[in-house]
This record gives sequence, C-alpha cells and structure tokens, in this order.
Amino acid sequence: MNVEISTESLTNLCITADEYLYLYLLHQKAYVILSSLSLNVDKDALQTKGYLKLGQETSDHIIREPFYSHLESPFSQMWAELLAHFPLRVQSRVLRARDVNAKANEKPRNKYEKYLNGNAGKHKEVIKALKTELDIRRKDDSLKYMQQLTTWVNNHSWEKYIGLEDEPNTSTSSRTTRQL
Repeated sequence: MNVEISTESLTNLCITADEYLYLYLLHQKAYVILSSLSLNVDKDALQTKGYLKLGQETSDHIIREPFYSHLESPFSQMWAELLAHFPLRVQSRVLRARDVNAKANEKPRNKYEKYLNGNAGKHKEVIKALKTELDIRRKDDSLKYMQQLTTWVNNHSWEKYIGLEDEPNTSTSSRTTRQL
C-alpha cells in the first residue's frame, strides 16, 4: 500500500507524518498493517484535536470528520453537498439513491464531475440554483414534479433557475378588472 502525504496537509492539520499515517490506516481499517508498524503517535493529542475518538481496542477507534473530510477529494465534497440538498423523494417518487456512492448515482456523478471540471464557482452556482428551485417549488406546491437526479443533471436543469432568486415575486396579477 502506498500512501502519499503532502507537507501542506501535515501543516494544515498540525500533525506529524506518523500521526497522519496512523489516522489514514485506521480510516482504511488496515489494522494488520497498523500493528506491524512502529509509529510515534500521541493518541490523546489526536483526540484533543478532534481527529480521533479512542475506543477500548484499536479497531474501536473512530476517525472524526475533521480528518475524514481532509481525505476526500474536493469533487467528492461537492457531490455530497449536492446530494445533501437534492430531495431523496417527493411523495412516493424516489428521485435519487440515498448512498452517495450508489451505482444509481454513478452516471449523474460522472456527468456532474465532467460539467464542473474542478470549478468550485460553478458548483456554488448550481447549489444556489437548486435552492432557488426548491423554494419556488415549495411555494407553488410543485415539488412533486421535481425531476429525478439523473435527468436533472443530464439536462442541466439548474440553469433555468440561475438568477431567479434575485427577482421579485411576480405571482400577483397586474390585470386590471372593472366592477359591474
């Protein structure tokens, strides 16, 4: 097993290379490899920094979010954020798979990754448009017509809602009527 450790990561996390490797191997559940290495690790300090929750045995230790999120790629974090905002289902219709890594989410994930091409600005725009769409659909009770995730991503449906959050609500009629 090869593990790349950047000095920038060590600096950002304020941990040693041994501590990083220890946390990484715990995350991978590589207990056999971990037991064969002599690493200089201050487990209490890792717990104090919020990276680790100690258990009775090594296999009971839990890696906490501050370190875990550091291991994920930026796109994985963006994809998880999109799924966190995108409805799982509306009424009895299922719009997407619950698991971020589910096979059913693979095609839209690849399509979305290709669209973003690493651009976090595009992602923020998509999330803002999704929130706008959800707000509009909730207000006019049309959430039941929300597209499934695959269709939504393939059609770039968020583009319809870009900039709409800034417009005033024009749902009131400007029609002039007369009284008889």
